[in-house]
Amino acid sequence: MPATPKPKPGPRPQKNQASPQAARASGALIDRIFDDVRGRIENRALAVGERLPSVRAMAASMDISNETVLRAYDKLVAAGYLEARRGSGFYVSPEALQVGKPASPQRWNGPPAQNAWDHLLYSRGPDGDSALGTLPAEWIGTEVLSGALRSLAARPPANLSEYSDHRGWPPLREALVAKLRMAGIDATPDQIMTTAGGADALNLVIWSLLYQGQYVVVEEPASFIHTQRLLASGIWILRVQRLEDGPDLERLAELCEQYKPKAFLCSSVLQNPTSTNLSPRKAHQLLKLAEQHDMWIVDDDTYGDLLPRSRLGETARLAALDHFERVIHIGSFSKTVAPALRSGFLVANSQRMRRLMLMRSVSAIHSSLLTDQIVHHLLSEGGYEQHCEKLQKKLAARGKALLAKIRARGWQAAETGAGMYLWMSPGEAIDGGAVWRALAAYGVMVANESIFTSEMIESHVRLNIARTDDALLDRIAAAIAGIGGAAGPAGMP
Repeated sequence: MPATPKPKPGPRPQKNQASPQAARASGALIDRIFDDVRGRIENRALAVGERLPSVRAMAASMDISNETVLRAYDKLVAAGYLEARRGSGFYVSPEALQVGKPASPQRWNGPPAQNAWDHLLYSRGPDGDSALGTLPAEWIGTEVLSGALRSLAARPPANLSEYSDHRGWPPLREALVAKLRMAGIDATPDQIMTTAGGADALNLVIWSLLYQGQYVVVEEPASFIHTQRLLASGIWILRVQRLEDGPDLERLAELCEQYKPKAFLCSSVLQNPTSTNLSPRKAHQLLKLAEQHDMWIVDDDTYGDLLPRSRLGETARLAALDHFERVIHIGSFSKTVAPALRSGFLVANSQRMRRLMLMRSVSAIHSSLLTDQIVHHLLSEGGYEQHCEKLQKKLAARGKALLAKIRARGWQAAETGAGMYLWMSPGEAIDGGAVWRALAAYGVMVANESIFTSEMIESHVRLNIARTDDALLDRIAAAIAGIGGAAGPAGMP
């Protein structure tokens, strides 16, 4: 679901950027648009299925910012009056006339249509499954996890008849202290809480520390889960472009001045979907900006273990510089060991940890003791570091070869040298959206830009390095060649 428009390069202020006076009145403008559209729907002036004016057209007609219109549309979507169709726009929802009315029993007619979340988690296509955000089973292997399970089975089990420590199993938190220290981050066991994966950690942070109606900044493009967790909590989203060395700090400063955001969600290392890293220079500047505007930061380090140790000097994890004054650090083992293991952790200062523990006590109570024991074995005696080094080398070699193939076809992608993804574009002259739709029509699913951005454009696609093969590249080339043809993409079945 889109949130706010992607910042465009060029002179500032932008064409439709709100003035300070308009920014102060943005809440009233959002409510005005919301009430007007809702009234026209309820009075049948807008029919079910009817398309609303585009964000840009509505903003131009009212002489207001694109961001204000998009947040009003998002509010209408959240209330059930509108639905967003990727690559097309906003339409009156089929359920719009039922908003506010008592629900009537309905029969279950099978699973709903595939949404973007399903697209990233469960996509299975004929060529490479490149939309998936996981490594293939043959890459991860079973040796590391199987060894941990065998070792635990041979030992006296921990007491499973009682609740565990609500922060997580103490031996694992001690092991995480050592792991974080290797990344330059100093933490104590009491600052660490284990979770059911990075997504669970993010959800706990948002639920515990943010409130409906607050502003939060995310990167553009952003991890899909960042935006969806915020939208599900009623948080207003602001967007700042992710550059090769981190976020556009000039634009972030403008957003901080206008909207006073509460938090910033980002990734210092191997950001999803671009696989770019935050430079040390920009990391220091970002922390100064956060201090100036009293904003705290969530640093999602889900993919950090895929960065080779030799390249740590090229980037800076924010927690290593901030010492958790403003930063909350999130880590995960789902990408390197097994998605089904659902193991992650978060690190925060004592003040925020008290709030996190309170909310944890009324939700999951504590993390899985068995999972914590498995991860502890992996870190302490299961060869986790060596396992990650093997994955890093395979991804680097495969990524280099894939990048060469992409550029040989005349397409564009930045060289990152690490991580799971390449952020690829067929070029400005190509209608990327038409390419991805043509592929989808033949069952070839890709993680295109509409999943990661707020704009209704689809020029980029995230390719999973380990899951992208020559057959998929041939399919993309055939779709590009066939755009505009009556018979469909050339080379398609």
